[in-house]
Amino acid sequence: MSRWIGNLILSLLSIVFALVVAEGVLRWFPQLFPSVTHQFRQDAEPDQMGVSHLYIGHLHTPNNALVIPNRDFQAVHHTDGHGFRNAWPWPETADIVFVGDSLTFGYGVEDDESWPAIIGAALPQLRVINLGLIGASPEQYVRIYETFGVPLQPKLLVVGLFPGNDFWDAGLYAKWLSDGVGDNYMAWRDYGRPLKSAGRGKALERFLKQHVALYHVYRQARRTYRDWRTGEPKSLKLSKGGQLQLSPRQLKALTVGTRPERPEFRYVIESLTRLKSLAAKHKTHVVLVIQPDKEFIYLPLIGETAVDAAAHLRPEIERLKYAYVDTTPLFQQQAEAGEQLFFETDGHPNAEGYRLIAQAVLAHVQQHATAYGLQPVPEPAGNTQGTGQ
Repeated sequence: MSRWIGNLILSLLSIVFALVVAEGVLRWFPQLFPSVTHQFRQDAEPDQMGVSHLYIGHLHTPNNALVIPNRDFQAVHHTDGHGFRNAWPWPETADIVFVGDSLTFGYGVEDDESWPAIIGAALPQLRVINLGLIGASPEQYVRIYETFGVPLQPKLLVVGLFPGNDFWDAGLYAKWLSDGVGDNYMAWRDYGRPLKSAGRGKALERFLKQHVALYHVYRQARRTYRDWRTGEPKSLKLSKGGQLQLSPRQLKALTVGTRPERPEFRYVIESLTRLKSLAAKHKTHVVLVIQPDKEFIYLPLIGETAVDAAAHLRPEIERLKYAYVDTTPLFQQQAEAGEQLFFETDGHPNAEGYRLIAQAVLAHVQQHATAYGLQPVPEPAGNTQGTGQ
């Protein structure tokens, strides 16, 4: 019996030693598992996910160089003195101001590869400011424009819409507002209630997420197993090289709120209504830009249907008499030609995808420059497909 107990203790000590070594490897050699270690770093310091803002909810950390390691990319995201992605200092006024979420910010690519930056480079005679904010919802677009955009007195406001998760974000932000949580919205969104008010299970999970790197390996393995059981992600090899991982289940979960009877849909329309009224009050023209999600563009190429997250949004945009640019047809055209417009696993556009958005928006701005009160700009060039009003 004593030998059996001794062997058991020795086995347990060996397991503990192996776990400690594995934990050390994850911490000391983060480059070996970039996605796991990046997630651990975020979870270990959730309060470092930007800074809180009393009215908007959160902003990026000002004057920061954020490196986001990922299986698909390792871009450096530089922020200015207000936490946005621009040269610093800002001009006193701007000709064009952009608002939106991570797609407008240019998540995943270098500073000069975001679509607002590409447009700014193509129109050097105009002053351009990008107020894109990672994780933002349409209501935050309004508040960002009101707080930072209005003082710049722009002639044109360009609003990047991503229906693939804008409705989902709208629902979460509305809950954050109604609950009166305060503090950093992004920390609340990704980490939920404060530890002291969470149940024991949630409290233990948060502790593990913040202090144990191996727990993230377990979570990743669990996700991989779940995906295997459900047959996801679905792989697509492109005719011009490259491949994509597609998740219909994730798209379905994020687009539940796109139906008109849902409260999330109402939140988005209310935000767009307020935004138009606010811009009109300050004599600023507004253009909406519809940016499609990866699954809607590429799932049809493997014979599967996908939810068009903007299907019910387009009629409402027209009812509100918004000028808009729908980049969906242009993405579909290029995807059918075998172009890779998104990262393989991440859902954001790659540099080519951002360039395509810039191309469509730039053509619209060039075509309507006089109506928007902008200085003369070069004549439109290339394909203008995807332009709405």
